[in-house]
Amino acid sequence: MRKTLFILTAVTFITSLCFAQQEPGKAPGSQKPEESVAPAAPVPVNPTQAAPSNQPAQAPLETKIITGKVDSVLIGDLSKGVKSELVVVNEAGQKLDLAVRSGISILAKDGKMLTLNGIKNGDKVMVEYITKESGVHRAISIKLVE
Repeated sequence: MRKTLFILTAVTFITSLCFAQQEPGKAPGSQKPEESVAPAAPVPVNPTQAAPSNQPAQAPLETKIITGKVDSVLIGDLSKGVKSELVVVNEAGQKLDLAVRSGISILAKDGKMLTLNGIKNGDKVMVEYITKESGVHRAISIKLVE
């Protein structure tokens, strides 16, 4: 009895694997000879090697760091089209407007995760950011210091 149950289970499992190999919605053997599938494009061996395209290759964006005091914090509202923004003033008095996307790492002094609401005017921060080709500075990570 156990052998019969085991064999029946094994056959069911192997049959399900056979059906899993088929394309959804097609019955076995329904492909006609003239409907042959074209071979897939070759995949580059090196993941950094991209497929040829007509667009020029983009250079990686340089990561920069600014340390200073928070001048202002704007909490965005996507339903109104307002994006979050942080303005930091460094010790030389230079202001830098930074676009802040949701989901970036914002760390408190003790290492706990914060939201943008946890940053107040006058807080000293260290912000890692990139400058996009459009000239927009985008924050990658924010850390409260001192």
